[in-house]
Amino acid sequence: MEITKQEVERIASLSMLYVSQEDVEMLKSNLEAILTHAKKLDELDTDGVEPTTYILKQRNVFREDEPKDGGDHDALLKNAPEVEDGAFSVPKVVE
Repeated sequence: MEITKQEVERIASLSMLYVSQEDVEMLKSNLEAILTHAKKLDELDTDGVEPTTYILKQRNVFREDEPKDGGDHDALLKNAPEVEDGAFSVPKVVE
C-alpha cells in the first residue's frame, strides 16, 4: 500500500511527534511494510473462528476483604515532608 509523505506528516502531527524530513522517508517505508503485512492477513480464512480478546484464559481471583492494621501511625508519619493534626499535609490543588 502506497503512503504519501503528507500522510506520514499528518500521522506524526496527530501523534504530537516531531519528525525530521530525513525520518519521514524511513517512516513511510516502515508504515508501508506494516500495512502490506496487515493486508496479507485479510487472505486468511477466519470463518468459524471466535474473536478473542486475550490468548490466555482470564479469571478473577477474589479474596476476603479483611481489615488489617495499617502499621505504626507515628512511624508512617515520620517519612512525611509535612504533618498537620496527625495526618499527611499536602498542598491544596483545587481552588
